[in-house]
Amino acid sequence: MSYYLIRIGEGAKYIKEARAKQFIAIGWGEVMDLGKLDNLDRIKDALSKTSYEYNTTQTAIQAGQIYRFGKEMTPGDKVLSPLGKGEYLVGDVGEYYFEENPLGDCPYKHRRRVKWLENTLKKEDMSTNLSYALGAILTICSLDKYADELDALIAGETYTPAEKPQKIRDIILEGLKQLDGKEFEIFIRHVLEIIGFTAETTPYVSDRGIDVNGTLDAEGLASVTLRVQVKRVSSSIGNKHVLALRGALGQGEHGCLITISSFTSSALEEAEAPGKVLIKLIDGNDLAGIILKHFDEVDEPYRQRFGIRRKKDFNIEEQFEPIDSGSQEVDQKGETVSQDQAGFDTLICPAKSDGFRNAFIEQKAWWAVRLSAKHIKDIKYIAMYQVAPISAITHYAEVDRIEPYKNTQKYIIHIKGDPRELRPQVILGDNIYLVPQAPRYAILKDILNAKTLGDVFNKK
Repeated sequence: MSYYLIRIGEGAKYIKEARAKQFIAIGWGEVMDLGKLDNLDRIKDALSKTSYEYNTTQTAIQAGQIYRFGKEMTPGDKVLSPLGKGEYLVGDVGEYYFEENPLGDCPYKHRRRVKWLENTLKKEDMSTNLSYALGAILTICSLDKYADELDALIAGETYTPAEKPQKIRDIILEGLKQLDGKEFEIFIRHVLEIIGFTAETTPYVSDRGIDVNGTLDAEGLASVTLRVQVKRVSSSIGNKHVLALRGALGQGEHGCLITISSFTSSALEEAEAPGKVLIKLIDGNDLAGIILKHFDEVDEPYRQRFGIRRKKDFNIEEQFEPIDSGSQEVDQKGETVSQDQAGFDTLICPAKSDGFRNAFIEQKAWWAVRLSAKHIKDIKYIAMYQVAPISAITHYAEVDRIEPYKNTQKYIIHIKGDPRELRPQVILGDNIYLVPQAPRYAILKDILNAKTLGDVFNKK
């Protein structure tokens, strides 16, 4: 069995129809039924007689994609197709067929029957390497290199609520969300410079919506001008921003829209619209991946913000691990200091909104928590720090019991009654290095009297 990624229309334009009618399709409708073309050379010959005006190299590349779809793929293979907002459909591939007169909105004639699975895969649950692969610009490409990971994801082997906040890309994004708008622009300029651009930020006034300008000089042989707009927002970015950026570009200039959130399906479609200047879209997960790829070149003050360190492993995301803030803290200068854990009664756990709601509030439990067995008897309360954009300790509860969690070396914490909401909430404050990336010990009295995390952890 093989895995493939197939894009059906710019920005997943036709994926809803394909899902409803159980098919996947590609373009090149001027090429005849592939059932009548038995090898790659015949597909190349047929493609050369169309109106697509490909050069020799382009013809070879496009013919290869058509051949892969019609001849290389076989029933029983699996296909992924983007649904939008970082979500992917997964389906079991069936037989090829040629739809001479397509009905509906999708005009593509080369099709395969697909039995789409009910559950989808989310980009946020994937490794950085797999996320890179899904960013390929080809209509169809192989994902066999990631077969083991895809098998696991399809089987439902995803992060538990307690583990999810510790994902490396989440930690990177948490650090980025602590930057204000101008600081974020300066950081993006820094990233472009690392990649090889000569970059500068623009003034806020009369910048035509352009935040960062970049120039890449390829040894004097060619020069590429990149106009970048950055969006430090939590909501999804729509197509109006894509249109505005494209309208601000000059002749021969390239556009890039960068956000720490995501893009709507209409934005994805507009960015790749045929006959228009391509706009490169980089969402939060993509940006975190770029940072990880070039992490050693990132300036030290930024690296300290992210609260991660490199470890040795093949997969780029697995080369990093959270700094265990349960056994050490970082002061405002980024220096590691020891933590005296004598005398505590509360465990503070980081949580995303979905895990907080579904596990802590609804099921009155928090699981897959890493704890030192010798400290379990001392934990009387559990408090929840909700990550950005909330960035605050919002609730706490009395612990009922702590038990081993499945066949792991982790624990599940059951609480008594309903969680209690803190009013006011204990906000992050000025010291961004105090963001909990893992469970931390504290005293409930300090939490109840605190305004910021600095008050809880005795940081001034």
